[in-house]
Amino acid sequence: MSKAIKAVAWGTAIIGTGYLLMRFTVPNEEQMRARLTPALRRDADRIKSENEEKKQALAERIREAANSEKAIWDERSKK
Repeated sequence: MSKAIKAVAWGTAIIGTGYLLMRFTVPNEEQMRARLTPALRRDADRIKSENEEKKQALAERIREAANSEKAIWDERSKK
């Protein structure tokens, strides 16, 4: 076999092995949440809801900016 084919084969084997190890050893979100204590789970839920509210506020601001002629970074428009 040529060196290029060997390099591609070895590279594919190494990357494939790494991916399989990751898939079988890293827990998914449900497994991770099941391991948390109730206090940590409450904190995680609180943080998740706060982040969701921030995300919704940002999306609303972007929608308003898209419908406006003013630039979103223009400080004069906020006064």
